[in-house]
Amino acid sequence: MMKFKELAQMSAEERKRKQRDLELELMKMNTQVATGTPPKNAGTISRMKKDIARLKLLEQLSRAQIRASVNIRSEVPKASKTSTPEQKEAVQAKK
Repeated sequence: MMKFKELAQMSAEERKRKQRDLELELMKMNTQVATGTPPKNAGTISRMKKDIARLKLLEQLSRAQIRASVNIRSEVPKASKTSTPEQKEAVQAKK
């Protein structure tokens, strides 16, 4: 079982690789259980599931961080509510 801090310190590529490895190992363990072979350690499956969940959470948090930084940079100041005399004339002409 890996701690959240340990996983957070890994690079994104390492986390993806770790998640793939854990999911593959979990699939193997689930196959063993389905065929009737008991796992070597009863808590292994639940620990793997928790580690995968931690990795998915970190991925989700990093995506949210990226989105937030993009939104901050792309904000455009809103136009003022006062209009110029030309704009007022154009509105009057349309009516």
